[in-house]
Amino acid sequence: MIKNLEVCTFNTLDFKKAIKYNVSRIEFCSNKEVGGITPSFDDLQLAVNSKIPIHPIIRPRAGNFIYDKYEINKMIESIRRCKEIGCAGIVVGALNFNNEIDISSCKKFINAADGMSSTFHLAFDLTSDVFESMEKIIDLGFQRILTSGKQTEAIKGKKLIEKLAQKSQKRISIMPGLKLRSSNIDYFLNNNLFTDFHSSCYINEKFCEEELQSLLNKIKAN
Repeated sequence: MIKNLEVCTFNTLDFKKAIKYNVSRIEFCSNKEVGGITPSFDDLQLAVNSKIPIHPIIRPRAGNFIYDKYEINKMIESIRRCKEIGCAGIVVGALNFNNEIDISSCKKFINAADGMSSTFHLAFDLTSDVFESMEKIIDLGFQRILTSGKQTEAIKGKKLIEKLAQKSQKRISIMPGLKLRSSNIDYFLNNNLFTDFHSSCYINEKFCEEELQSLLNKIKAN
């Protein structure tokens, strides 16, 4: 079973460090302090010249994930531009005022992506019923859901993440993420329900190449 490490980078400096390693893909963002927003297209153009698949986050601003019509259209345009310049996938999500999946907007995102790989991001954890939300995301055609199990760290939400993976019956990849590190990834690595893992590899608020190598070593050994 192939196991994939997705590394999240928030600037070109960290990106250049990450691409030196054999990671499966990179979620490219900017503005770590707000949880990541869509990076500049100049930075994305630089990123896609690497051999590693690039999956930018499509998030027009900080704050909640309830978007107006203008913001939705801006996100759709961002997705189209990402496709044009050669990004392999997108990381995106939208909710309605009831903290449910905004199905109409997400359909537009998937249509704009037109075959690109797609991950529904951590907005998933804000939904009131994650199991119902998972079914909607599966029906929409996403390939992955990034989740910390509604906790501040993936390892703290491990039981809920495991239940989601069980109920998904491999119809979608449930990807643990949020402070996932070499010190706590074993729980997920030792469970055949999981094939995708997400980490920013930050130690003491800095991108750590040693941590990235440790994660890869654990995945390779598993």
